[in-house]
Amino acid sequence: MNSTLVLEFDELCNNILGINDNIQSVCVINKHGRAVERKTSDEIKSQVTEQKIEMFFMQCVLTISMGRDFDTEFGEIGYVHVDRKNLSMFSFPVFDHIVLVTSKAAMSPIRLAKKISTVIKEYKNSQHASIHSLGNDTLSDNPKREMIQITST
Repeated sequence: MNSTLVLEFDELCNNILGINDNIQSVCVINKHGRAVERKTSDEIKSQVTEQKIEMFFMQCVLTISMGRDFDTEFGEIGYVHVDRKNLSMFSFPVFDHIVLVTSKAAMSPIRLAKKISTVIKEYKNSQHASIHSLGNDTLSDNPKREMIQITST
């Protein structure tokens, strides 16, 4: 993965973490369930083992991946929300990665999801602009494939 993309994931995570004090963590997960970027609020101390965190990341990837099988029939996934007793979790597909956001359960999930979606949309637009600034001679004919090529290197 190139360093520019990692820096941009870092900025994306910081922007999402800054939306609200109730957001506890933001992770960018690749298609293999591995965190490529992870940010947490200062007050969070994980009570979950690293092995369980990795299993949870893989579950998020599987949920989004299986949901994409129905994009033609129902449209693309905007996000997946899981509400638990102690926290809320949101998974947002971003190109070939997933942004996983956890927050305290007291948050209004729809309002928070809309705010996160806005930040992610701005990120996607900036990535789209960066791709087009590369010039047409370096891009393929398929815009979706261009995004994947850029983000997976």
